[in-house]
Amino acid sequence: MAASLLKLHDCFVQGCDASVLLDVSEVFTSEKNSGSNSNSIRGFEVIDEIKSKLEKACPETVSCADICVLAARGSTGLSGGPSWELPL
Repeated sequence: MAASLLKLHDCFVQGCDASVLLDVSEVFTSEKNSGSNSNSIRGFEVIDEIKSKLEKACPETVSCADICVLAARGSTGLSGGPSWELPL
């Protein structure tokens, strides 16, 4: 799951927006099912579970973008990969 969460963190230089988590709607085309991501990204349920628990503990405090980058860093480190500083 570490590689999936790393891909899911969806960051660029100086920022993350978690836009890959947005679902398709009638007025919005999502990155989630785009050609390059279709059937290649997973881990949405991990982010949803973390967000649900955080909302119960501290509502409207932690963004999905922060959850994505922290999950990517945590899972990478736990699987034996590198760790890095995150400005929050």
